[in-house]
Amino acid sequence: MSDSSPMRVIIDTDPGLGEPGSDIDDGFAIVLALNSPEFDVMGLTIVNGNVDALVGTDVARRLLTRLGREDIPVLRGALDPLVRPMQPVRALFDAALGGAAEPTSSKDLLGPTSSEHAADFLVRQAAEHPGEVVVIAIGPMTNLALAVQRNPAFATNVRELVLMAGAAETYAQNITVVGDFNAYVDPEALEIVMRSGAKIRMVGLDQTSKVMLTRDDAAAMRSRSAVGSFGAWAADCTEAWIDYLGKAFPNREEHRHACFLHDPLVLAAVMRPNICQWADADVRVETVSELARGLVVADRGLALAPPGPFNATVAIGTDVEAFRSFFLSRLALVS
Repeated sequence: MSDSSPMRVIIDTDPGLGEPGSDIDDGFAIVLALNSPEFDVMGLTIVNGNVDALVGTDVARRLLTRLGREDIPVLRGALDPLVRPMQPVRALFDAALGGAAEPTSSKDLLGPTSSEHAADFLVRQAAEHPGEVVVIAIGPMTNLALAVQRNPAFATNVRELVLMAGAAETYAQNITVVGDFNAYVDPEALEIVMRSGAKIRMVGLDQTSKVMLTRDDAAAMRSRSAVGSFGAWAADCTEAWIDYLGKAFPNREEHRHACFLHDPLVLAAVMRPNICQWADADVRVETVSELARGLVVADRGLALAPPGPFNATVAIGTDVEAFRSFFLSRLALVS
């Protein structure tokens, strides 16, 4: 692959765009990727997370149909975390959002495009294109951990793993006081990935919580879109999610008129690294303590003396306006 060729990318994700009560940012990250000439999207691998992997597969398939990209493979992966059942996590997540949304009927769900497990797809593509594939993981890390367990060479065959997890500059303060959702769902998986020997970049909630999509952005999306178009539908989804967050978190001012764009920032930072500031760190994941389960500590040599070996490059700053300009300009291409 030459430097001028599009980057080979696999997006490991738990998309919920269009599902009642489900976060929309994974879907917008996929839209960003598919409308960026910098990327050759080789496939979407679906993991249990914001929605279960059965629903996530269906959401991905329907989103690709809306975008006219049914050529993109969709592979279903882990249905549960590695160690602990998902049910208690789902209950905590639903409680944080004010109750569970009405689920989609399972009889209507579209399945994956192949019976190949997502972890096997990751291993195979990395082996067939050594040093070329960037895996961008914007859900829990279960599929990546399974890929490492099934073939440890996966870690060195990939060009890079880019993870949306943790927080380098502060606590995540997401699903728990110290844990973000992706880490908390499966910290054992994240720890396996961090110790795999892969080249890793991590963008955490301390950065992704700086970037938001507003009601005004949704209105602009709708104004330039035909009735029934993707843009009109995406505007509806955005407003519905902001409404949902406003009811779930009535005391959080930021959710009255906007929602976070966690995952799109991660995709943008791969294409435009200067959107973020970066630093090397020794990233560790808490898997034992019940109080701190899912805590991700990114030590840059400031806390421990001496620090452990650096195993990741972490985002420590974000140019919010540069990101918004980049993201909204690419989103306009599909409105």
